[in-house]
Amino acid sequence: MLWWFKARRIAPVLLPSMVLFALLVLVMNDGSVELPALLTGGNNSVVLTLLPPLLITSGLLLCLTSRLLEGEVAGWRPVARYDALLITAVIILSVAIGAAVGWLSGSETAWGVGRNTAYLTGLMLLAYAVVPPAAVMLPIGCIFTVVFLGYDRYHRPYPWTILPEPATHVSAALASAAVFTIGLAAFVATRRNATVRGT
Repeated sequence: MLWWFKARRIAPVLLPSMVLFALLVLVMNDGSVELPALLTGGNNSVVLTLLPPLLITSGLLLCLTSRLLEGEVAGWRPVARYDALLITAVIILSVAIGAAVGWLSGSETAWGVGRNTAYLTGLMLLAYAVVPPAAVMLPIGCIFTVVFLGYDRYHRPYPWTILPEPATHVSAALASAAVFTIGLAAFVATRRNATVRGT
């Protein structure tokens, strides 16, 4: 397992990403910025905590694509299982960080950061399973779509947006869990097939 830990560059890449993620969630708190709504005109108040999950998705993708192929093609090494455990642990930690910041600071938006991280990570993993070069861009594109196209004329987020919904929104939580689970399953299946082929 040590070779896997080093090959995935968890210490130099993922750990700093998690620390910076926690700091940004703490600093951004309930801050927001006014951005133009492209469909309805006017401006929408967009919370800044939509952005920190991108640190997790990009850092995690960099780790997952840092591979030692010679070690992974050995059939007795459960590489896909290690990767799945890493991804799951990162999401659990993200949820815990958001909850801790929300509890300590009283921030309402911090509570939803973990859910949003799970959702965007699921999208990233799905993209990686289908079109790997697009994986890093899909979470970014999702956020931009929500920011500029995701609000109605009354400045309320559309149901499909997921990300700006409050942490207590049940449908958003269920959708995030579903997207993450499907994305993780697709990634594991793709990784196992790639390991069998030796690619």
